[in-house]
Amino acid sequence: MPLSFLHFVTRKIAMLWHWIDKGTVKQVESNLSRVIGNNPMALHKASRELFFNYAAYLADWARFIAVDTSGVFSFLNEINGKDNFKEAHAKGKGIIILTAHLGNWELGGLVFTHSGMPFNVVTAKDEAEAIARVRTKVRALHNIKTITIEEGSFFLIDIVNALRRNEPVAMLVDRYEKKNGVLVDFLGEKTYFPRGPVLLAKATGAAVMPALVVLDKSKKYKAVLDSPIEMEWSGDEEMDICVNVAKIAKVFEQYIRAYPTQWFNFSAIWDA
Repeated sequence: MPLSFLHFVTRKIAMLWHWIDKGTVKQVESNLSRVIGNNPMALHKASRELFFNYAAYLADWARFIAVDTSGVFSFLNEINGKDNFKEAHAKGKGIIILTAHLGNWELGGLVFTHSGMPFNVVTAKDEAEAIARVRTKVRALHNIKTITIEEGSFFLIDIVNALRRNEPVAMLVDRYEKKNGVLVDFLGEKTYFPRGPVLLAKATGAAVMPALVVLDKSKKYKAVLDSPIEMEWSGDEEMDICVNVAKIAKVFEQYIRAYPTQWFNFSAIWDA
């Protein structure tokens, strides 16, 4: 199926979804109000564009199944920050890639595997096991390993071993539960972010690098490999965690403000 036709079909579905699913639209607009304000017309327009962008993301992700890594890599219009990655990788301690439900995060791994580098994605256990299996299979087609966080598994050992092999390990940070989370300022609200990336950086010496893949104005994808976040270590573990998690949250706040209609967070982040 031609990609243009797939985009056309998914856009029509997104239009219908936005019209019917008022509950999800309300939640999306609640999240977006922290970014663009409370103007109802602006929120409606932004949420509608967000649904269309998400449809494009799904269409492109579906194409990943049908083409090889080089074909998927061709989706990228530009890659910014290659030198940031080279410098971090040269230190030999691994790289913790942090990203958000922003743009096409699944495409990000192809930036690395296209050149033959192994890439690891850390993900929470998906309640929809069939969907999780499909995602894992599609990633594996492009030399991307999925490390699933679940009780009774050796996921932490897998993460540390990957970093010791100087491989990138990617994880999402913008959707986290209160348990074990760190409360920081994010988009004007107190929000829980994970402490895991900071603890991993402390234990392994790995660089902490924010990254994203977003649609640019030409509706082609742009990858950004940002400068590593400088971790601060004072000897006070809890304070260090809070300071460094706050730094991470600040970076992603800036990203989301820059690309609000590509922030695909359809669930509640804050209490109503």
